[in-house]
Amino acid sequence: MKNIIRKITFILASVVVAAFNSSCDALLDQDETDFGKGPIVVQFPDAAISSNFLQDGSGAVYAYEVPIEYFGEDGLPLDKDVTFSIAVDATSSTAVEGTEFSLDQTEFTIPAGSNTASAVIMVNSANLDSNDPKEAVIQIVSSSETVSSNKNKIAITLQAICPSNLEGTYRYLNGVDREVTITSTGTGTYTVSADNAFTSEYSFNISDICNSLTVTGGFLDDNFGIGVSGTGSVDPDTGTITIYYTADGYLDNREMILEKL
Repeated sequence: MKNIIRKITFILASVVVAAFNSSCDALLDQDETDFGKGPIVVQFPDAAISSNFLQDGSGAVYAYEVPIEYFGEDGLPLDKDVTFSIAVDATSSTAVEGTEFSLDQTEFTIPAGSNTASAVIMVNSANLDSNDPKEAVIQIVSSSETVSSNKNKIAITLQAICPSNLEGTYRYLNGVDREVTITSTGTGTYTVSADNAFTSEYSFNISDICNSLTVTGGFLDDNFGIGVSGTGSVDPDTGTITIYYTADGYLDNREMILEKL
């Protein structure tokens, strides 16, 4: 009798173990991550960008490149082309297609071996207003791969600017007595090598829109997470620059006056 009980117990235990193993295998099969088999997603890297377009009286039309990328699989570029098409989101755009900008081409290709390409919009500088910049909203409408559901649009601010030439060596007339260098980083954008407050030299960035200045970032923000902001102006007669500079938690609307040497 005892032997029969032992056999029954052994058989039941075996059944339970087999069922447990089968259940675990099923769960593992469900949770297994299939690396390298996910979808290829085509998208804009940013949801919004702003760019300056020079108004010099020539009526220039600029070919402005808008980057587009894809992600997926193992992160490596594909060995085949990826095609996509774009269109204007007229409902969301404040800029008017055919007036401030136009799309001469709507079909583009990310070539095999690369995971980035650029779409191009044509910007008509003569129809831009520096005091009232418009937004052109572009969307990816189709692709040979999957179009992103949350990064399929980009809002591009079309900012007109006047001719700008702030590059050079300056000296602060107030605060820390030091010479600084202003270096061009793009159309109407510059880096100032230091402020007039901190002993150490922390550069910051400015944008010049027809002698009206905006602080757009800098070393403190990039390296320490200390937000910087500010506004300013350029005296068109003397070239003297006045900036009111804020570094969150340290400086609040600090006046900085720069005289060109």
